[in-house]
Amino acid sequence: WYQRRVREAVVSTQSTGVVCFIPLYYTLYYTLYYTLYYTLYYTLYYIDTLYCAVNRIPMLFANRAIFMIAWLLPLSSSADETPPTNLIVINIQQLGWGDVGLYSPWRSDTPNIDALAKDGVTLDSLYCETSATASAGTFLSGKQAASWGLYSSNNAEPTQLHENSGFILPADLVLLPHILGNNSYNTKFLGRWNLGQRPQANPVNFGFKSFQGTVSDLGSKYDDLRYPNIGFYRNGNIVRRIYDSDDSDFGVMEKGIANFTKLYTQEAALFVEITEEPFYLHLSLDALVHPPYRSQEYVGSSSGSRATAYTDALQEIDNLVGELTATLERLGKKERTLIVLTADSTALASHFVAGSNNPFSGETGDTTEGGVRVPGLLSLPGYNFNTSRSEQVMNLADLHVTVLSLLGMEVPKCEEEKCVAGGMDVSQSLTTGQPINRTVAIYRGRTLMAIRMGRHKAHRMSVSSFVPGQFLDTLTSYALKDTTANPILYDVVADPSERFFVGGGFDAVSARYSSTMPAMKDEINYVLENVVMTGGLLNECNDAFREWAPPGCAQFELCLQPSQDKLKMCVIPQYADSYVTIPEDLQLYWTLLLLVYYMWTL
Repeated sequence: WYQRRVREAVVSTQSTGVVCFIPLYYTLYYTLYYTLYYTLYYTLYYIDTLYCAVNRIPMLFANRAIFMIAWLLPLSSSADETPPTNLIVINIQQLGWGDVGLYSPWRSDTPNIDALAKDGVTLDSLYCETSATASAGTFLSGKQAASWGLYSSNNAEPTQLHENSGFILPADLVLLPHILGNNSYNTKFLGRWNLGQRPQANPVNFGFKSFQGTVSDLGSKYDDLRYPNIGFYRNGNIVRRIYDSDDSDFGVMEKGIANFTKLYTQEAALFVEITEEPFYLHLSLDALVHPPYRSQEYVGSSSGSRATAYTDALQEIDNLVGELTATLERLGKKERTLIVLTADSTALASHFVAGSNNPFSGETGDTTEGGVRVPGLLSLPGYNFNTSRSEQVMNLADLHVTVLSLLGMEVPKCEEEKCVAGGMDVSQSLTTGQPINRTVAIYRGRTLMAIRMGRHKAHRMSVSSFVPGQFLDTLTSYALKDTTANPILYDVVADPSERFFVGGGFDAVSARYSSTMPAMKDEINYVLENVVMTGGLLNECNDAFREWAPPGCAQFELCLQPSQDKLKMCVIPQYADSYVTIPEDLQLYWTLLLLVYYMWTL
């Protein structure tokens, strides 16, 4: 403990007092060390002498005990392998593999992100969920989002929240900010909160001590009659409406130009500088979400790259990473800070002014690799990651548990053998370079779409977008394809773009398919049995739930008249598989609704 405090003092202060403090440290350290050593030595010696004299046996205990003490005391005083103190998580929405230099070396838009990986490990097989909402829920909870109800109870729709959703996180769900807050961490959330826009769903109600950002997508569709202008929040209170705002820091000046990333950069650096350690800073950045936005200074900044608003915005995000790491280094906190950078959704690859998921097929929301495989890295200077790149198959729940392990905290135990519902600690794989057997389940709503196990991926159902130049005979379809009888199998190590299936979906199968699929089907059945569906939390929508009159609106004259208060089902069911049951009254409701609509069209 004493050595660690001295190291911190030497790093974090420039005063001349440190020069006098170091000799004092050595004097006290060795005085305490030898005092303790000889006290224990002679205590054990005389006790053992008396015991042996009485019982007439050789003196062995004291010699062995003294030998152990002589070795253990210096080892226990070493602070070289102490866990990091602080945690920074940088989550970027709609960031693709093909946008980051770590995965696409010909790209030049992310030099600071690439440099961050030099002090850590790059994650090559990290999987997100099929929506940013589900990804946020999975990472923060350390559990597969579907396992605690983040879905609609009667369909396989994507789980990105509607702006009129009534969703609120379950009160009994233990999140990462709860765990760290209980360990005296100062916690802050900056950016886009993807887990509910109602006042009760605000992040300050779920473990974060402070919050700055938005709670709805920055779509420009608003008229203050049917759709309210989007709000910007400080903690639980609204402080601005972002469109037509007279404050450029909080507003969208014109299409594609806004200062939110600049604001988050300043606030993140300030938080790191003034906040007492330990701290947990979570940034959720939505500048890349279509249509992307950037500040005026970055308009045209990527002219030497792809020269789009997307790459302009990406360069500004990369600047945020650079500013934040420079601040940590200047304050002497970089050595004590674990930085996690990842994406909670992949790029919208079907649009030119968007990102790239190269070499994968598909885009955000799909269950192909291009829809769920995201960039990721862990950065911690001085930590012995035994490899610079890890092929460990893992999801965001695993990342949650692994972060706790690296912070030296107790990790939650899995509720079942293979941890398919919860996260698995893979820190051992990152330090030894040896992958752990891991199965990642890929859900769309409440429906298990695919699993990744080892080098293989099996699609039991599929739906994917029509990305230009990426038509896949077996997978590309706006309608949901059911191949549960013969799941479609790919080797995503040899064929990451999923263009050449090993087998499945047809009667004729290959020998490799026949030998591989039994184990894959057993794993699918295991997932279905152990990820228990308890009732969906995304059923209720109401236009009155939109941002009409959030807390604090009266102070800034931002209150709007709420829309009609009418509760309804969020989406019409598109698909219900064999383990989804639709109540009879709901079936009758939809039947009558469709009949009325049909008669009206006639």
